[in-house]
Amino acid sequence: MTWSYATHYSCDNCMEHYELIQPLNTCPICGGLLEIQYDLDRMKLELHPKLFDSREPSMWRWHEFYPLQNGTNMVSMGEGGTPLLPSVYAGRMLGLSNLYFKNDAMMPTGSFKDRGFSLAVSFAKEMGITRGLTYSSGNAGASFAAYARRAGLDATVLVEYLANPIKKGIIGLYGARTATLHFESMTDITAMLEQAVKELGLYQFVNFINPARHEAMKSYAYEISQALGWKAPDVMIHPVGTGGGIWGAWKGFCELNQLGWIESLPRMVAVQPKATGPIVQAFNQGARHAEKHGDSTQTIAQSIAADAPIQGGRRVLNAVYDSGGFAEAVTNEEIIEAVQWLGNEGICAEPASAASLAALKRAVSAGTVQPDDCVVCVITGSGLKQPSIIQQAVAESQLELTASFDNLNKLLTALWK
Repeated sequence: MTWSYATHYSCDNCMEHYELIQPLNTCPICGGLLEIQYDLDRMKLELHPKLFDSREPSMWRWHEFYPLQNGTNMVSMGEGGTPLLPSVYAGRMLGLSNLYFKNDAMMPTGSFKDRGFSLAVSFAKEMGITRGLTYSSGNAGASFAAYARRAGLDATVLVEYLANPIKKGIIGLYGARTATLHFESMTDITAMLEQAVKELGLYQFVNFINPARHEAMKSYAYEISQALGWKAPDVMIHPVGTGGGIWGAWKGFCELNQLGWIESLPRMVAVQPKATGPIVQAFNQGARHAEKHGDSTQTIAQSIAADAPIQGGRRVLNAVYDSGGFAEAVTNEEIIEAVQWLGNEGICAEPASAASLAALKRAVSAGTVQPDDCVVCVITGSGLKQPSIIQQAVAESQLELTASFDNLNKLLTALWK
């Protein structure tokens, strides 16, 4: 059995090809982002959707679609295979009959980042990498630290100064070396890291600078399409920071369409905070290159508080434009309401995750999403990562009682009348 159908890297800019055995971040010639390519013609002949039905329900069920060449190098904690939950509350409130939530808050470290780091760390292990670096607002750092520790890889995480203490503590718990990262703009970070690639040769795990991380996000397309009976949703809504999730999912849907496993493609929707939305600004201007925009300190959605996307956010914008989708910005107040609504779904979501539902509410009001559309909102991380927002969203009960049957009876009578 062929473990992987990956063939080579190709550069987005100069189109140069490189062998996968090379531990590359960006293109050695021009510094462009590298994309991993696959032999889809051979896959179409040798693979069939039913092949995957009996496999363990994790993202590694789809290993043929990833660049890892040998399964013995896989570093996994059961990531992926998360439930696609039909809405029981928000759909009714919005008049949508086919609304689903892809709940990645249930991942091993509590966020969708586990998909990317399971693959990226496995791929690095296969290439003999022994140490690596990433920066993070919290979730990525925790995921990298956990998978690196299990792989025996020396992990260093530059943690944004805006990250909340709980996320910082979790990164330390998993054993990574950490330093607090101060900056004026995300462009400072990307410039620093791209120079480090050129001059230090240090292998990095930053989204897109690392060419493997977003490949794992293709599993969204595979899992969702399989759950819907090998049909793509009409609309997929994804919170966007650097944008590896939405780009990877779009790539996955395109692969399935090329293989003939699904007949249509979803409209991809990128969601960012109103306070800092460079992708949204570029989309509203009809541009395919995003510039620095906004103030990342003014949003509660820490995980997507990016004021400048990597290399102009071209991949994210391509996914939006090429799919016929759109980009939407949401306010703190809209996010908190969405956190509350998701609570009625039985989902505890961090603000960045709830932004997808907040954007959907806006889209329904604007008529860009129709009542009979099949819609998937991605829940990218657990609300337990930002408990202060959960406390803000839901007031603590002021009811009290002293333990006795009479007091309990009076309380229940008052509550249930």
